[in-house]
Amino acid sequence: MTPVGQAEYERLVERAQQDEAIVGLVLTGSRGRDAFIREASDWDVRVVVRDDAFDDGVIRYATPHGSKVEVAVYRLSTFARLNERGSDMAWDRYSYVHAKVVVDRLEGNFARLVAEIANLSSEVARPLAAWDLDGYVNAYYRSLKNWRVGLEHEAHLDAAESVPLLLSALFAIHERVRPFNRFLGWELEHFPLPGDVWSAPVLLPRLQAILSAGDVGVQAALFRDTENLARSHGHGEVVDSWEPDLDWLRTGQSPRRAQGTDLPGE
Repeated sequence: MTPVGQAEYERLVERAQQDEAIVGLVLTGSRGRDAFIREASDWDVRVVVRDDAFDDGVIRYATPHGSKVEVAVYRLSTFARLNERGSDMAWDRYSYVHAKVVVDRLEGNFARLVAEIANLSSEVARPLAAWDLDGYVNAYYRSLKNWRVGLEHEAHLDAAESVPLLLSALFAIHERVRPFNRFLGWELEHFPLPGDVWSAPVLLPRLQAILSAGDVGVQAALFRDTENLARSHGHGEVVDSWEPDLDWLRTGQSPRRAQGTDLPGE
């Protein structure tokens, strides 16, 4: 049985191949990655046009959110900035990871641009990794502080907030784009990160334990592995900036209060 929307998608591709205003067309989402495809899955399409053809391109090709063939139209100049550091569209980079370039009117240059968007350059990855690594440690630290004083709900929230920061740092350390949550397990299984502790069978249950219960023991073990990874990739200064609390972060256990002193952060 032909999936609903396939004929519409094929007509769109045929039009794009004939329209010289279109620079490129990308099929992303589940169908672009051949992952999690169901009969009801839509076609998630990005159409990139010459800057001077943008308004007309929106009228001719853009479709409302939720359409069976959902088409977003971009100016080439806007699309090209997606891989720049600090881009306000950086959140969408994973859309182009493992996506299919269906139309390329730039003789391969459009496909190369998509590939650049789908990977982090060292100039972008290194500061991103450092920033999110510090954010992750901060959230974990706050979770420990809240557990220590009996604020369980608050500790759980901080633990949960540490997870996306950890994932962003983890992938950036390897100059890769953090997957959308839907594709995290699939990404780890099909394109694994180096090291057994970052494999899907090990990492995903750890994240689940943190998200479901804020498990301090799991958080501490994950921090120790993250510290080792960070130091091995030249981010030791980020970790060291959390002295004198590193022993506490490594164990998850509250330090003894020295006479006349307060615990960290109090």
